[in-house]
Amino acid sequence: MNQKKCPHCGEYVQSSSLTCPRCFREVPREPPAVRREHTDGGKRERSGKVPVAALLLAVIPPLVGLLGLGLIYLRPKDREGYWFLAGGLVLFLPFLALFFLMRDSGFFSAILLFMALLIIFLIYVSAAAAAFIETVFGSVLKFLRF
Repeated sequence: MNQKKCPHCGEYVQSSSLTCPRCFREVPREPPAVRREHTDGGKRERSGKVPVAALLLAVIPPLVGLLGLGLIYLRPKDREGYWFLAGGLVLFLPFLALFFLMRDSGFFSAILLFMALLIIFLIYVSAAAAAFIETVFGSVLKFLRF
């Protein structure tokens, strides 16, 4: 007996059914792998494929402080990409300033500035990883299986 899953409630129904016996909603007749996901403007299919341009925008610009460009490319109307962009600039610009300030400082102040640089760098790298995961997998929590 062929069965398919109701996209509304998750109940298994016969493939010949037109409505779900649990939620009484119409069950689509086409297989779910053919339909496109509408949440990201149709740029990502249900199979999880991400356009190459989005991957490149998620990997290369973070090297110069621009996070979230892959998200902005995929979903320009969502705020997430812009938040990543603003946060990346807020972390990257002070990192550069502290780096150049550390070059001209004494030994003990250079050690303190290095510790501050290390903390900012770790926060920036984790934000860049989160932006990349959000671009590729759609959600950081989905990637971590929460």
